[in-house]
Order: sequence, then structure tokens, then C-alpha cells
Amino acid sequence: MAGRKQDIQNKKTVIVIFVEGDADELIINRLLDFYRENGWRCHDDLEVKNTNGFPSESKMKKKLSQIQQTNNKMQVEFNTVCCEYDTDIFEKGIQEEPNWKKVEDNLKRQYDISHFSRIKAKTSIEDWMLEDLDGLLQALGLPIDTKLKGSLGQEKVKYLFMKKSMVYDRHKGKLKIKPIIDKLDIGKIREARKKELKEFEKLLGIELK
Repeated sequence: MAGRKQDIQNKKTVIVIFVEGDADELIINRLLDFYRENGWRCHDDLEVKNTNGFPSESKMKKKLSQIQQTNNKMQVEFNTVCCEYDTDIFEKGIQEEPNWKKVEDNLKRQYDISHFSRIKAKTSIEDWMLEDLDGLLQALGLPIDTKLKGSLGQEKVKYLFMKKSMVYDRHKGKLKIKPIIDKLDIGKIREARKKELKEFEKLLGIELK
């Protein structure tokens, strides 16, 4: 009995969310704060891990191993592992889509994972930011009637930052873009992207009106 109690005490349950870049990390963390402010409680440890690019199997394995190593005195159980990524890289032929079943099987073979899920963003995280265009313009100190330029969300956001002599870097610009993203209406963004976030919120046990 004492041995079983000790096993439970030495066990740590972690939820891991993989994201592609700094902008994604900031948006996801703001979403998590929004959920908490609206009554959600997470009983497990939760870590958002930035893979600086598409969350490939090798990158995810490296991050999961690092979590295990930093908790070397405890048995780590991954309650949920999610990876958030844009699907347009496959649709445009930029990258071949992985065999996700094989990826999931390989991860579960090496780590104690109860759930593996994918958050498929139909458009880029910059398109998510543009759901609160008024807030973005205000945060950048631009007139509300500023016209967008570019065909893709990332091009449009880069253009707006450029108008204020700022460089927008999705992957390595956290310190510069955080003050802007912090001012966006995350509730408005979440409402606009509810369909894409449905599986994510279900896995985390989030139930909001």
C-alpha cells in the first residue's frame, strides 16, 4: 500500500501543446488565459512548446524527452499532446503531409500518452490576428481606415507592422510582437475560430457559453 502511494506521489501528469512559432505561442497562451478567466480549471501541468516551424515527429520527440529529463525523479504521463499547425503548407505542396497515424503510434510507443490530437488551422495565425483588425490597428497606432495590402494573412500583418517601421517575425519576434498581441481581443478571435478550436477545447475539458 505504501509503495502504491509513493508511485502516485512520484507521478506527474502533463498536457503538452506544440505550436509552430512565437505568434502561435502568444495566441495560444492568451487563449488559455481567456479560458481560465471564464472558469476553466486545469488540474494537470500544462506546457506550450514552440517547435519553431512545423511540429515534426522528431521535434515533438525532442521536446517530450526534455520534459521527461527535467522531471527525472518523477514518472511523466502525458495526458494530452496537441500539435497546432497550418494546413496550407500541404495544400500548396510546400511540404508533404505526414502519416499522422504513424506519428501518433510512434509517439505513444515511446511515451506514456493518453491522447494525441491535431489543431488544424485552415489559415495562418496571422489570419487569426486579423479577426480583430480594429484592435490590431489600434495596438499599432494606425488609423482605423488603414487599407490592407497582400494576399495572405502574414503579408497583411507584415505590411501593417512595416507602416510603423516595425519588423514582424512570426518565429523569432516574441519580444517585439507580444505587446501588440496582448492588446488584441482574444474573446473575439476565439469566437471567430470556434470551429477550429472545437476539438482542442473538448480535449481540455473547456465548456464555455
